[in-house]
Amino acid sequence: MKSLLSKAVLLFCFCVGTETHIQAQQLVAETGSYGIDAKQKLVVWHEAHLRALTGKNTTATQLEFLGETPFKVALKDLSYSKSTSVAVNGETYRLYVSKLPMVSLRIDTFHLKNYKKRPGTLIYFRNGTYLKQTLGARYRGNLSLSFPKKSFDLEFWKDSISKQKTDVSFKEMRTDDDWILDAMYNEPLRLRSYVASNLWLAIHEPYYKKKEPQAKSGFEVLYVDLFLNGNYHGIYALSEGIDRKQLQLKANEGRQVYGELFKADAYEGAPDFKKAPAYNTIFPHWGGFEMSYPTIDYKAHWDDVAACVDFVINSSDAAFSKGIAEKIHIDNAIDYFLFVNLLRATDNLGKNYYLARYDKDEPYFFVPWDLDGVFGIILEGRRIATTNDILTNGLFKRLLELNPENYRSKMKLRWDALRQTAYSTPHLWEAMTQIYEQFMEEGIYEREFTVWPKTTTTESDYHYLKTWLNERLAYLDASFKAL
Repeated sequence: MKSLLSKAVLLFCFCVGTETHIQAQQLVAETGSYGIDAKQKLVVWHEAHLRALTGKNTTATQLEFLGETPFKVALKDLSYSKSTSVAVNGETYRLYVSKLPMVSLRIDTFHLKNYKKRPGTLIYFRNGTYLKQTLGARYRGNLSLSFPKKSFDLEFWKDSISKQKTDVSFKEMRTDDDWILDAMYNEPLRLRSYVASNLWLAIHEPYYKKKEPQAKSGFEVLYVDLFLNGNYHGIYALSEGIDRKQLQLKANEGRQVYGELFKADAYEGAPDFKKAPAYNTIFPHWGGFEMSYPTIDYKAHWDDVAACVDFVINSSDAAFSKGIAEKIHIDNAIDYFLFVNLLRATDNLGKNYYLARYDKDEPYFFVPWDLDGVFGIILEGRRIATTNDILTNGLFKRLLELNPENYRSKMKLRWDALRQTAYSTPHLWEAMTQIYEQFMEEGIYEREFTVWPKTTTTESDYHYLKTWLNERLAYLDASFKAL
């Protein structure tokens, strides 16, 4: 841990009697705390405690940025609310002070693809914490690969030769080697997926939480400023992944399978519970699912999940009503169904989720993933103003029609309870407004859309979101009341 104040230069200390006086005219910005973009003529500097540096108790007057293009700026001119004009090599740059952590990624983007990780380095700086680490990176996503602002999968290595994995941690998130940098390019306000991810964590806990206190029902997200190869690349969402460790699923022992994890990856019938095709354990994909855990002796374990999907689709009404709670965790299914419909996540019932099982002979449960086409937009970021429908799939249709375990009554009660807490209109809007106002007031939108211009105004996007959310909640209230 390094402190900015501990790196003050031009310090002159002298003693008079028993009293010590410290005079400081200049501070030096710490390595990793800033980036300088010569193309966009902007500087972003991370400092979460600006008031302490510019307040009455400091005698420092200037801040110096070192490197290839050193320059100085008067501390009194710095502010979160507006950029500061500074002279860099005789040219005028805009300096933004950011509370967001700083990430600098160095990678050969010319050869970077979505199927193979290439070596690079990442520097992370937050509140005096400095991390420099070798990693492998690749582009991530499907449709998002066509966007100019790319997302990245990161895997941290001890070195680029052995490529041996090593764990790192960011803020209060988990310690792990696998991380994601989500560009959020298709989200006009850069807040929908962040709000949605945190909302799921707020409303849902793994049913086995007492057995596994470290288990999470989803993934944590942290906003960062990103410099890519020395150029400012905008704000990103640094997030955890979904895996056995995140969910704390039981590990297999030899060939004995306990916990399981499958990614709903494609619209091929199984993830939306419409088809249960034959499977072959030599392949890592089946019916639209991808095997995430476990793979034993290079073979996937499809037996139980295939039987579950087949049961949902082909069992008699009586068998379904009697046995579905042993196959699918009902409370989790209710939470997921309400969550997807609150967001109107049109792409998250036939793909873009994980199906998991904590232990053998226990029910499967849903874990949301890729929450970008939500709250009134679809995947490419286009507005879809529809608010008057209920999203469903083969499983949820049967649950509503046959009402096992008093499903409809439980769902109505759960909706009513959530509408008084996490799904209340004030709570939802506060979560979104807090981010929106911070991004407006601290110049985050200003620098983001300088690099990635868009055709709509931020204000109009915000007004659209508010109107859409109010109409969606009104429709869902009426629909669930009428069940």
